[in-house]
Amino acid sequence: MNKNVMYAVGAAALLVAAPAMAQEYQATGLYVGAGAGVNIRQNDSWSVKNTNIDGKSRYDIGPAGDIYLGYDWGSFRADAEVSLRTNDLKDAKVNGQTIFKNGHFRTIGIMANGYYDFDFGSPFVPYIGAGVGVALLDSELKGGGGKFSDFNTQFAYQGIAGVSYNFSPNLAANLEYRYFGNTEPTFSDQGVKLKYDSSNNHTILVGVRYTFAPAPEPVQEVVQTQGRSYLVFFDFDSSRLTPEAKQIVASAAADALQGKTTRIDVTGHTDRSGSDRYNQALSVRRAESVRRELVADGVADSLIVTRGVGESDPLVPTADGVREPQNRRVEIVIN
Repeated sequence: MNKNVMYAVGAAALLVAAPAMAQEYQATGLYVGAGAGVNIRQNDSWSVKNTNIDGKSRYDIGPAGDIYLGYDWGSFRADAEVSLRTNDLKDAKVNGQTIFKNGHFRTIGIMANGYYDFDFGSPFVPYIGAGVGVALLDSELKGGGGKFSDFNTQFAYQGIAGVSYNFSPNLAANLEYRYFGNTEPTFSDQGVKLKYDSSNNHTILVGVRYTFAPAPEPVQEVVQTQGRSYLVFFDFDSSRLTPEAKQIVASAAADALQGKTTRIDVTGHTDRSGSDRYNQALSVRRAESVRRELVADGVADSLIVTRGVGESDPLVPTADGVREPQNRRVEIVIN
């Protein structure tokens, strides 16, 4: 098995086997990250301009890596990325005859990317993304005492799908697939011009992302009211429990365990930003996040009743579309 593939499979196995103690909350704000893995470059078809000569190039699986700097707003994040993909030439043929046996194709990508994270209240967070930018291309063909090499710059694009695993509020690991392509380049050397079809790359990366969490908003995250009622507040468009929220859930669990508790009502709410259908589902996810945390803190699951009411019962009345932090909450009532 190619050693690059072995490294990628091993790193992926470490990600899947990560400990169950990982955090469910992921910080927002400025982040940096890096990844490494393998790149599979599809066979290139090319033609010699002003002739009837057509050829094909095949490549070995090669290494790939990237570094990036971005900003996370919660469910949406964006970053600027620099990537490198290198594939050694297996052979290049014209009419079935091998004319080049050595060389490489190297691609440096400078991209602007956007991502959407699917928050299900779990430390595993699937995501999709897309990006555009430029590809700096380096093609070299060698064989039979001859050599053809040139550089070219083309428009580049990519599609991304992956999953993150949150080890802590600030640290996540990523396993992702990227399709990377660029428009048709023409390479020239010693008066000979090779026109390539558009490039196609399939890349698998394992990486880490570190988020520099900003200072918390000047809004009360968690409020304890009326003795045996607790309010837990959430970030915008999120069902992840912040560290402060987990402390209040722990207090509610301790309260429930001390008394003769017969029932715990857990009700999820949202602000008025977003559709009624989406907010209803988000309120249910928030209630479920609190339920799981109560159970983790020792409360019997049979005592807990969860429900979501969407945006129908705001703590602070607002107009439709307003992102009111105090309406993004779960209410815990201990009976």
